[in-house]
Amino acid sequence: MATPDSQDLAARERILKHMNADHQDSVQRYIEHLRNASFFQVRDARMTDISLTEMRIRYSGKEAVIPFEPPMKSMRDARERLVQMDQDALQALGRSDITVTKFIPCYVHPGHLFNFSQCLVTFIAFSRPSHFKPGSLLFDNLLYRTPSFASFCLKIQPFLIGIMVAIHAFEAAGMAKRLRKHGLTPLQMTWWLWVATCFIEGITSTWRLDGLVDQKRKEKEAKKH
Repeated sequence: MATPDSQDLAARERILKHMNADHQDSVQRYIEHLRNASFFQVRDARMTDISLTEMRIRYSGKEAVIPFEPPMKSMRDARERLVQMDQDALQALGRSDITVTKFIPCYVHPGHLFNFSQCLVTFIAFSRPSHFKPGSLLFDNLLYRTPSFASFCLKIQPFLIGIMVAIHAFEAAGMAKRLRKHGLTPLQMTWWLWVATCFIEGITSTWRLDGLVDQKRKEKEAKKH
């Protein structure tokens, strides 16, 4: 027959394995919230121990001891206590309970692909004024037929590219803020894919992100029933 001590030891091992394998984002949030650490500092956060009175988390070469107040009565209380602490961290950090882990490319929506393509072509064409002068690939293969239009594009080139960069940079910054709310940081490739495509295409990328978040929220709500 298993003794209480052996049962607690087995429960401790299960909790540590589960939290580090399936809920590392929660472990990171505990440290961000309770130790005011940055996303870079908590990138390798791992729960190393848990007892009825405290848990220990190692991150960036440090070890944080986080007490349970009040102490738990048994290891069976761990799930409820850890979930509540994560909810407290989400609220304090201004984060969403929906974590984004994947990127949705523009080509899954024809309209988004069209917008991405148009923006990318415009960025490339207007990146240099020489593109609208004789000797360039664009002029010699296309614009030579409409020299007046090429002249017009040459005049507006510095203004148009400047406005586009400013607007799309603002939208990309907004995307980065939204991604942080949903658990993504610059340490992840998924973050770069979302931000880079947002800089090129703008608002259509945020529509895809919103759709992904709505889908994950519905799936989460469905599991409650």
